[in-house]
Amino acid sequence: MAAKTHATLTGKGQLTFPSQIRKALNLKPGDKISFEMSSETGGKFTVQRKYSIFDRLDEMKLPPLGRPLTQADIEEAIDEAMLEQDARSKWPVAK
Repeated sequence: MAAKTHATLTGKGQLTFPSQIRKALNLKPGDKISFEMSSETGGKFTVQRKYSIFDRLDEMKLPPLGRPLTQADIEEAIDEAMLEQDARSKWPVAK
């Protein structure tokens, strides 16, 4: 990507990335950008993404049930997960 654009540093020391750069790098609110300066390369920056589990839901594939997922299916899965977690804990849980 070859692009040349400018950004202005505010009086508070904040820098706003131009929209074409934000779009090209897919920058989102909460992403962290690290800056590194060196005499050899001049400078570079890297982006550290702030991910939420909800950002990755489209990547998570549930096993097919052969029918649409219902609220009862979700509640049953939660109950099973809670029972498994309780079974792993030190405290016995009445079922």
